[in-house]
Amino acid sequence: MSTAVSRLRWLLLGPEGLRAGWRFLAFLALWLLVDNGLGWAVLTAARYTPPPGFDPKDLLIADTLMAISVLAVSWALVRVERRGTAWFGLPLRGAFGPMFWEGALWAALLVSALFAVAWAGGGVGVGGFALHGSALARMAALWIAAMAMVGLAEESLFRGYPFVALARGIGFWPAAWLLSLLFGGAHYFFKPMETVADGVGVTLLGLFCCFTLLRTGQLWFAIGFHAAFDFFALGLYGAPNIGNGGRPLPGHLLDTHFGGPAWLTGGPQGLEASWLIFPLLALMAWAFHRRYPQVRLQALPRRAATTTAGRTSEALT
Repeated sequence: MSTAVSRLRWLLLGPEGLRAGWRFLAFLALWLLVDNGLGWAVLTAARYTPPPGFDPKDLLIADTLMAISVLAVSWALVRVERRGTAWFGLPLRGAFGPMFWEGALWAALLVSALFAVAWAGGGVGVGGFALHGSALARMAALWIAAMAMVGLAEESLFRGYPFVALARGIGFWPAAWLLSLLFGGAHYFFKPMETVADGVGVTLLGLFCCFTLLRTGQLWFAIGFHAAFDFFALGLYGAPNIGNGGRPLPGHLLDTHFGGPAWLTGGPQGLEASWLIFPLLALMAWAFHRRYPQVRLQALPRRAATTTAGRTSEALT
């Protein structure tokens, strides 16, 4: 074998086949191709024009398409590697099961605490339900479905196959920081009216979701957490969102009015930009560390898993 071929083989292949960086780039290229093709085909066939800003119907359509493309490419790649979806934390038997609902409960508590403190500080007014009867039930169901798809799509993209593939090459926490910074940066640089608090807050929420994957071994907790965070903040409490011009999304369930200082309520960026999220999220990370003290993510090499567990315990205790 020539020296050039040997170098190329070393560049592309490691002890476990294709190197992590190439796996990540292969996923990214295939996902962009499938996602854009699927979106073009469906929207063209249905002649659907997304409205300006956000609404739950648009989120349901867009994120369902995104979830299909992410999961299809992820499934195809693990099948090529002769693995299952449980390898990157998404066992099909756990789909929307107890781990999903536990994650949803943790997010509900976090967002409700943010809302309660903002209300106690005079930054939020509540006038009962904004909808009633069948309209309330219909919109509640739409919000739940839409946010479940948001959680599934975004967590599978940022904490699913591409994350685990990258983590096997560069380490869990370097990959967690890299993709969480991309997650926060996508919010900060590509949305108008963004603030440092919102960008940092979203980045830390991404890191927390990475931590839940490490300790539970499943992505379903993070999917439930992400879905419920958005449902409670946007769908139930009607917090503003800069994706909708700094206004609440149409069809939110409670008749709420946000005002007061932005450090308390998050301002037009919503509750995720409140400075209160930092101590509350630190407290939640500590509580999660106590509930799930062991590393359960099977995709990590044994040596890396042992090292990660030790470092995480030292950092959080």
